[in-house]
Amino acid sequence: MSRVIHLIYILTFSVLLLFSLSLFAKTSQPLSVKEGAPKTYTVVKGDTLWDISALYLDSPWLWPKLWKNNDYIDNPDLIYPGDKLTLYWLNGEPVLTLKPMVKLSPKVRLLDKQAVPTVKESLVIPYLTSDRLVDLETLSSSSKVLGASSGKKFLTAEDSLFISGVNQQENWGIYRVANQYKRDDKTMVALKRIASAKQHQVDSEITKLTLTNQRQEIWPNDIALPDIAVNDTQLTTTFYPSSSPRKSMATILGALNGSEYSVKNQVVIIDRGSEDKVQQGSMFKLYQSGAAVYEHKGEYSYKKQTQSSPLQLPNTEIGSLMVIRPYSYFSLALITSSEAPISNHSLLVSPESEPTGIDRSDRG
Repeated sequence: MSRVIHLIYILTFSVLLLFSLSLFAKTSQPLSVKEGAPKTYTVVKGDTLWDISALYLDSPWLWPKLWKNNDYIDNPDLIYPGDKLTLYWLNGEPVLTLKPMVKLSPKVRLLDKQAVPTVKESLVIPYLTSDRLVDLETLSSSSKVLGASSGKKFLTAEDSLFISGVNQQENWGIYRVANQYKRDDKTMVALKRIASAKQHQVDSEITKLTLTNQRQEIWPNDIALPDIAVNDTQLTTTFYPSSSPRKSMATILGALNGSEYSVKNQVVIIDRGSEDKVQQGSMFKLYQSGAAVYEHKGEYSYKKQTQSSPLQLPNTEIGSLMVIRPYSYFSLALITSSEAPISNHSLLVSPESEPTGIDRSDRG
């Protein structure tokens, strides 16, 4: 009996060892650097982490695997204009490191310049400093436009307007409800910014604002929300792109601008958020679902003519998408590349997942 137990132990150990080696082999696949990638590169003003990553990698979201943190400087993840990046190989693997622009001591790096953002800040900051998605409770408790003393139905630039409530914040955005999005029992409302304003005067029950910028006419009952600084949030413009959780999938609920299709540098709403382990910088690959064809008497057609099972054609990769602002159950995501128009029917899959045979019923 003891020999049997011993044999089972050996077999179990062998299986675990083989499994561990298999996992190691999968996670330690060599990182491929682009042919002709520069051996050295000096960061200049206007660069983005995404642009620099694209110099070295076909998939910029793999940047953290190439980038070597430098523990002898503060904020080793950040890159600044003037930094010199150097590509070298360590144990057969490519590694990118830097020589800091200024080094006053082994662990202090004092710089007056701003760190290189992940993507162009103009594509991200508007969505970090203004609420674009709010829940129903926030919407119902928000200040609303009351109107103007003149009684004008539509307000234009340089007009003053009043909003409900006593509000001390200086900078404001005026919004209009654009759409609602649902996920199970969760509902979020997308808001479209139509104007900017500054606080002018606070009375006992209302607040007076002066318009500073306007994209369209303002109506009574439009939503007023205070602007916030990026530093006052847990978000940043210098996050790292990284893969979304392995085997995770998501659905595009709609484009923030309301269009049916989206392309590169446009923002969409997806049904995954921080509760799904999605964070700022999480990447998804975008696929166009393969069509189904049917066979009838040796000929094929997209139209179902018989009871035979369809032949499913492969999914086609058409772009990539990066989360720029996660909420609990939803996220705003930037389309970082697109080879075809992106619609709500596009498949969103973790870069670490196999796209073939995706079944939307497995999204959970």
